[in-house]
Amino acid sequence: MNTRRYIFYTLVYLVLIWIFVYIKIDANYSLDLHWYQIDLRIATWFVAPIALFALLSLIHMSYYGLKNFFDARAVKSDLNQYLDLAKETYLGLESNKDFKTDLYSLPGEITRSLSPWKIEIEPKFKNEEIANAYELSKKVLNGEACEIKRYKLSKLNPLFVQNEKNKIDANYTHAISIMSDQSNENQNLKAYAKDAIIKNAKFDEISKINFELTNDDIFILLDRFVSKKLELESENLYNLINKNEFSADEYIKIAAKLKKFVNPDQLISVFEQLKNEHFDAMEAFLYLLYDFQMIERLNQIMQSNEDNDFERIKILLFLREHGKRANASLFYK
Repeated sequence: MNTRRYIFYTLVYLVLIWIFVYIKIDANYSLDLHWYQIDLRIATWFVAPIALFALLSLIHMSYYGLKNFFDARAVKSDLNQYLDLAKETYLGLESNKDFKTDLYSLPGEITRSLSPWKIEIEPKFKNEEIANAYELSKKVLNGEACEIKRYKLSKLNPLFVQNEKNKIDANYTHAISIMSDQSNENQNLKAYAKDAIIKNAKFDEISKINFELTNDDIFILLDRFVSKKLELESENLYNLINKNEFSADEYIKIAAKLKKFVNPDQLISVFEQLKNEHFDAMEAFLYLLYDFQMIERLNQIMQSNEDNDFERIKILLFLREHGKRANASLFYK
């Protein structure tokens, strides 16, 4: 209510009460205070307490009206300060903005912490929940695996996804549980989990997971095998390569990669099975026979397949028959 209107209606009310009491009781009442005697009409005595309360309420309204005026001015001042802070934060400038109201103090600290540029001074949040959320996001972004169940985040939430990736980095077996979770539809996270499994899991662990291996995945597994970071039995080696179709050059690349790390007879056996399943593996099989100096067997196969198109093998055999030492590396790198 407007202060002037409040005073006006209060005075009208007091006058009406005074008149009403005066009409009913037209008499005086004296109050003896020993050292002083107050003699007033009863109507005046009746109105006096009401007038006192009205005066106190007016003082109360004036106080809070003045307080609200200064608070509003402080908020307006903080708004301008906050806009300057936001601009300085985006520009990477140091800001010493100090806010007078709680309304902008916490948002100001949050804005500083969200700077796209490096923060040299850690923000100090008075709000414990905000402080905990900030510390959690910082730890997760720094690669730490944290406990975040209490926040009940969606499986598509970026903080949840990054935390899951951190768990995978800490222990690849977590990737296996992610791939086994049919309710998880985050393809980005599943791709990350699959990559971790390919690079770290044992072959029997990989075999138990139902996902397709790309040619690149198989090459990664073979690289792990030749670097002795993955154990593969001869049967598993065949099953792994037999999962996909490769080009003739890719089969040759696989053979060249494995020839120094697999027993020759075992490797020949693997590729003999492969060439029966995949025609493009035939030249890799012949390449291994030549490289392992199994020339008699190689000649038998070439003679029984006169219509074949393996020109590189033919040239190597021709050079050998004419007394030239020709390594397989002449054509197969």
